[in-house]
Amino acid sequence: MTYVAVAAGHPLAKQAAEQNSELAAFCDECAKGGTSEAEMATKEKKGMLTGHRAVHPLTGDEVPVYVANFVLMEFGTGAVMAVPGHDQRDWEFATKYDIAIKPVIADESGQPADVSEAAYAEYGTVVNSGEFDGLGFEQAFDAIAAKLAELGRGEVKTNYRLRDWGVARQRY
Repeated sequence: MTYVAVAAGHPLAKQAAEQNSELAAFCDECAKGGTSEAEMATKEKKGMLTGHRAVHPLTGDEVPVYVANFVLMEFGTGAVMAVPGHDQRDWEFATKYDIAIKPVIADESGQPADVSEAAYAEYGTVVNSGEFDGLGFEQAFDAIAAKLAELGRGEVKTNYRLRDWGVARQRY
């Protein structure tokens, strides 16, 4: 995680906007944007610093917190822990705002993936991740979730989204 992005309606965004008229205007602009998946996938990624910093739950490193137009309050918590080396949307945002991009998955050669041109979105072996180095994706997911639970900083949670509910159900 090299930055956190929150929705314009998130409490942190609202708090920061009270002290910053430019950020308040940006939040208003975000609220007017479309929220369909097609619109979210194609629109330009925009963001503004809140002035807040977040602490990485495993490393203790501080990372910047942005209000971003691609994060929605309607899904999950309205906040994203961004890993731009391995998510294209996060990569585009990080590239635009000159945020560090740290590869944490090795490519087929076993070396940290090249993320200079795009995010590396394949599963692989974890690297640059301290005690989790060398674990496969699923092993690392379970180990990191267990560590976060042990530290009281996280839990595994599944979010469901119903899309096209009328055609997703079987009908006879």
